[in-house]
Amino acid sequence: MALRPTTPPLNALRAFEAAARLGSFARAANELSVTPGAISQQVANLEGSLGMVLFDRNGPKLALREAGRAYLPSLRRALDEIEAATLDLVTHGVGERRLVIGALHTLASSWLIPRLKRFQNEHPDIRPVIETLALNFATPERSPDLATRQMDVGLYFGDGTWKDARADKLFDEIQVVVAKPGTIASDPSDDLTTLISGQTRLIHTTRPKAWHDWGQAHGVTISGAPGPGFEHFFMLIEAAKAGMGIALLPRVLIEGPLADGTLEIVCDATLQNPGAYYLITPQSRMDAPEVSAFRDWLLREVADNTPV
Repeated sequence: MALRPTTPPLNALRAFEAAARLGSFARAANELSVTPGAISQQVANLEGSLGMVLFDRNGPKLALREAGRAYLPSLRRALDEIEAATLDLVTHGVGERRLVIGALHTLASSWLIPRLKRFQNEHPDIRPVIETLALNFATPERSPDLATRQMDVGLYFGDGTWKDARADKLFDEIQVVVAKPGTIASDPSDDLTTLISGQTRLIHTTRPKAWHDWGQAHGVTISGAPGPGFEHFFMLIEAAKAGMGIALLPRVLIEGPLADGTLEIVCDATLQNPGAYYLITPQSRMDAPEVSAFRDWLLREVADNTPV
């Protein structure tokens, strides 16, 4: 019995991807060094195995149907990963100790990468590879997709309970109100309502209730229209640094801007999110030496609270 009985042959998938990308059987044939007839046959075989038509054919012109448009992005990513894995193997061989670290974008750029040199100094034989690990809002548990991306570990946000993975808590998320220095001319006697009154509230679009949660925690009524919205914290950080308004940002992600004076905390009122940041290790990778080395180093780094 085949291990993957529903997976079509690789040649058929490559033929479909090339034809879809290039919009022509002839151009796909030229790229793959086969005949247009061979491409047409491979695509027809693929459509037969799937039980659905992927292209509308109008002479030499091809147009993707809805099924083809839905199939193409995932297939393209899979082929790209096969190519990348092959190139990595050919370039570096089997002796390299490679560690693929998936991390939330801002956590990687603002917290992990500035510290990563210390890990390299301790473990020069391990080559870290950092990739973006996005929050998965399609599932209730927002599970990190480590296996599909072939990641060894993940730096992620959530409640710490994910199936088939060990979660080591790194730190809580404490959000603070920040702005570009000089944005708010505050008086020590000002209450919080007066402090933020008339200020543009920058919004994290995946956490649209954050300002209201902060207000509720401190007895402040949030009123008025929200300001510009940003999907990622790194965007929100840059908007606040540019003076576009005030922002609620995790303290751990803005150590650099606070230290260099491009952002300032404008009040003592904070908001603690019920979630936290975790190091996630799939059970299948727990015993890998490079994973153990990274885990030990990262937990020590957090415990020491060593500045960059």
